[in-house]
Amino acid sequence: MGNELAGDILIERFDVIACSKCNQPIDTSQAAPFSLLNCPVCQAEMRVPARFANFILLEQLGKGGMGAVYKAYDETLGRTVALKVMQQAIGQDPAFVAQLQQEARALAAINNPHIVQIYSYGEENGQPYIVMELVDGGRLDHMQEKKKQLDETFVLRMATQIIRGLQAANAAGMTHGDIKPANILFDRAGNAKVADFGLARFKGQKPQPGEVWGTPYYVAPEVVKGQAPNAGSDIYSLGGTLYHVLTGEPPFNCETVTDTVLLRFKEPAPDPRVFKNNISARTAAILLRMLEMDSFARYPTYESLLKDINDALEPLTAAQSGKKPEAARRNLVVPVVLGIVGVALIAGLTVVGKSIYKDKRKQAQEEAQRQADIAAGRLKQVMRGGQLVWVRVDTAAPAAGGAAAPAAPINDWTIPASMDVSISGDNSSGDFKVQNILPLHGGTGDLAEASKIYLRFPLTGVDKARLDQAVLRLTFSKTTPVKPKTKSYTLQVWGLKTAAVWDESITWQTAPGNDPASTGNLMPTQATLLANYPLPPNPQTGDILTVEDRALTKFLREFPGDEVTLVLTAGSDGDHKKGWWITATEDSQRFRPPTLILKAK
Repeated sequence: MGNELAGDILIERFDVIACSKCNQPIDTSQAAPFSLLNCPVCQAEMRVPARFANFILLEQLGKGGMGAVYKAYDETLGRTVALKVMQQAIGQDPAFVAQLQQEARALAAINNPHIVQIYSYGEENGQPYIVMELVDGGRLDHMQEKKKQLDETFVLRMATQIIRGLQAANAAGMTHGDIKPANILFDRAGNAKVADFGLARFKGQKPQPGEVWGTPYYVAPEVVKGQAPNAGSDIYSLGGTLYHVLTGEPPFNCETVTDTVLLRFKEPAPDPRVFKNNISARTAAILLRMLEMDSFARYPTYESLLKDINDALEPLTAAQSGKKPEAARRNLVVPVVLGIVGVALIAGLTVVGKSIYKDKRKQAQEEAQRQADIAAGRLKQVMRGGQLVWVRVDTAAPAAGGAAAPAAPINDWTIPASMDVSISGDNSSGDFKVQNILPLHGGTGDLAEASKIYLRFPLTGVDKARLDQAVLRLTFSKTTPVKPKTKSYTLQVWGLKTAAVWDESITWQTAPGNDPASTGNLMPTQATLLANYPLPPNPQTGDILTVEDRALTKFLREFPGDEVTLVLTAGSDGDHKKGWWITATEDSQRFRPPTLILKAK
């Protein structure tokens, strides 16, 4: 048996071990610790162990900047544990060792099922070590690697457990300081536990000048500025962690660590529904509040955060179980009678809901037409009966001599989209809906990462026979920056050949004209490609794009109906997973909704 360095950790190796199956001695003098080998007699596979103090090291579970964690057998107490061993360089820093020992003692005094339990602390060969509870049911970052986006209900349930663990640590005067997916473990029963308080500090302690505690994706802004971390900092980091595992994207992400950290000071985190549109509105609001740059705008306590998460969980768990939420169950007085009445109400409300949806859509179309009439001068305000009222002016007053003067012809029209919607490739039931920000994704990725935008424009009152010029105006809204590309992006504009029938149940598979097998194409029998337009890789918020093409003008001139649908897709020559975001929200200062600008001859 001799000493050797495994990475930066000094451990003892075994020259001979006994086979775990047939008990025959095996020469391991040339085998690296933790490598796999087969018994030469029975061919049983086993991992080469090593020794550290009174622990048999069975395998390395992880390695970080300060040391390594091993699955180990404690020969003194006869149990399997997790052993965290620090590098010798750390053992040579008396101040750090004293702090580490103090924190280990404080954590050992916390008995909470959602914090990895600390058993003991020691030092061997100048290397401090901590003996911890072995939690071997999985790790959150490994779960995310297998499935990019995790289930919302699972993530929120896990969050309630993590919050209870952080509450217990906070009550003992501790903050974690580095909440991230790699530090959330699960036992075999599926319970979540917070691990690795390696960056934890007692309340009030500040980092040294130039030192930043935390992980770039999730570190709180005030910690970046050098302030002492607190419960609010851990709430921020937990919010970033939940955001990442729910959407598959961190809330802030740039090409460099510095840009990633600085981005949170320049703009708020994008709505998580940009990346995963079936996240509930309650959950999205919780994440964005946790990620507020101003710590005073975040949740003031763990209790308030826990309440909102439980409120968001209730309808999700009720939907999964088929049961009504607790609040609804408490109000059931006569279950059978109310059940029958409920069925009738649901049927009635479904009809009413569809009616309301159609009414709102009609109102939106009428308002769009009204705004177009005002812009074209067909409506103006006059004083009548002491009040300003809108009147039409395209009916001229009779001219002198009793003959009606001909109305001046209208030569231009400005028509905002009457409805802005998008569909996404995951084909979920709610993937076709009105949205304030329209995500446009395409490229060579999976269909689940693709989306297409449908824009509807009323053409009532447009003299299509005289139409000479048509321009489509779009406004970009910036979210998380994408990586620069050497190749230009391509925006494709399509026109549906006939008027389409719309309702709230349309999906990726059933949307008019869509080719569901393609990230960027429509069915040629139902749609015409009008324009291919190059785009920059990183449009800035408020950038205006005007798409003008003779094919668009010709298509509108020959279109037979009074409502035309244009469809925006992303070209498939490059990978556009991040895509662009096009605003559908009218703003008096910078933004306009997608708009058609038409001019007559």
